[in-house]
Amino acid sequence: MRGADPDPDGISLVATVAAGVLIGARVAPAWALVGAVTLAAILGALLLSRGLGRRALGPGSALGPGGTRGPDRALGRGRAPDPGRPLGRRRPLGRGGAPGPGSALGRRATELNRRPVLAGALGLATLAATGVAVAGVRAGAVQAALLPRLAGRGGTVTLEGTVAEEPSVVRFGGLWLVVSVRHVELAGRAWRTRERAGVVLPRNAGPLSVGDRVRLRAAVERSDRADPLGGEPAVILRRPRLESRSPARSLPLRASEAVRAAARRRALTDLPRERAGLLVGMALGDTSLLGADLDRTFKAAGLTHILAVSGQNVAVVLGAGLGIAVGLGARRPALAGIGIVLVGLFALLTRWEPSVLRAGAMATLALLGVATGRGPGGRRALCLAVLLLLLANPALVASLGFRLSVAATGGVLWLGPVAAKLLPARLPWTVRAGIGASLGAQAGALPVLALALGQLSLAGLVANLVVVPLAAVPMLLGVVAAGAAVVAPPVATLACRLADPFLSVLVALADRAAALPGASLALSGPARLVPALTVLACTALAMRRAAALERATGHHRRLRRSEQRQAV
Repeated sequence: MRGADPDPDGISLVATVAAGVLIGARVAPAWALVGAVTLAAILGALLLSRGLGRRALGPGSALGPGGTRGPDRALGRGRAPDPGRPLGRRRPLGRGGAPGPGSALGRRATELNRRPVLAGALGLATLAATGVAVAGVRAGAVQAALLPRLAGRGGTVTLEGTVAEEPSVVRFGGLWLVVSVRHVELAGRAWRTRERAGVVLPRNAGPLSVGDRVRLRAAVERSDRADPLGGEPAVILRRPRLESRSPARSLPLRASEAVRAAARRRALTDLPRERAGLLVGMALGDTSLLGADLDRTFKAAGLTHILAVSGQNVAVVLGAGLGIAVGLGARRPALAGIGIVLVGLFALLTRWEPSVLRAGAMATLALLGVATGRGPGGRRALCLAVLLLLLANPALVASLGFRLSVAATGGVLWLGPVAAKLLPARLPWTVRAGIGASLGAQAGALPVLALALGQLSLAGLVANLVVVPLAAVPMLLGVVAAGAAVVAPPVATLACRLADPFLSVLVALADRAAALPGASLALSGPARLVPALTVLACTALAMRRAAALERATGHHRRLRRSEQRQAV
């Protein structure tokens, strides 16, 4: 039987790593690296030399099974007791036959019982040191970058690089690009580098996608939105001129862009432009076809998460794919392999959105558990996924999309079951679980949105209860349409036509929710803390009420059993 998910343990691991990353991003990178590596080495040596991870009372310890002295330790290995030899004085045992606290055995047991606590503390310190080291290395690379040093010199530089993120449309029709720069030229000098720069190109520059190689001439200015870990580019390229461009060298990137382009064309052919943009955005996170009016409507209604890929997309894709595999007779190892391949392909197709990375890491851990039969629970998988992702890419700690994804998922896993218990028992458990999951996700995401953006959508509290379950169908149909647009256009057309009624309902619900009085509120200053405090208070009350209901249910169950025994 699987043990309970380690709520405090998992949360403490994630909080420790996040704190280490934040510290490493703020302190001097060189000192952060030296101190963190030294501390990690010392702690690792302590853990290895003292064996702090051992069980406190194992068969080979001073106390054998059942709290008795093992024969090998008491008499010497292989040595039998001599009947004619007195055993000497023995210390009296404590209550119940256990060694007394003042005896040697009692002191040994106390010391061994303290070791796991010490091991846990040293483990947390090691994780914190690792987070400091990883963030310190990243912050040092960002500070030592070439382009920020060239920003104050003036003049025009020539840069070569690749498009690092999916282009997005900005105000006045420009196209925002993040370029991973590899080569820089200025005044007859050339440098090899590896850093990121942001640039806005005119729409007539033509379509660009992730992995495309570009050559630009532009002026370099420091960005006021840069962060120490490089999540946002440290420099902006002004007055750019695109000299040349070429497709991506990577075959997977070219193939994924072909699928995305075919999906856009098919959606525009089979659906009105408004609903075509909604379908492609929901399925692939591609908002290039999304109109500004529809975007504002969904934002006012608190439904912007519908327009971007998230963990729900990954769950829908995995559920459909693995369901087909089970129907075909696939066994556990094959299911795990198919699921991991689906997660990788979907992440490539959606351009590694932070929420997809989080969901993909969780799904991979769960699928490995399916293959081995020893997988983590949902809460443990979330904690492990966040820990691994932060160590792999510490810049995610500053990503709003990543924080929202983690907060919403945590709300589903921790608060969803509590909310479901408080709903009327006459409702089917499936309905209660779905409503509880939606309420938990909103309770986790609302404080993050309020603190980061100062926005609170009251209409979204109700609208999400209807929209989230309804959106699963067009999400799946959109993925099917994208996958079939290249190889089977009729199937893609059928998927688009089937999704059209659901898209129409979603647009109508968003319009209705956005038109409600006070649908969206703007918060500033200390008022941004109000949603977080409200969620904490409601959570405490809900957990107290759920515990009371559980005790009452247990009491009634015991009474019924007693009455049944008396009747027999």
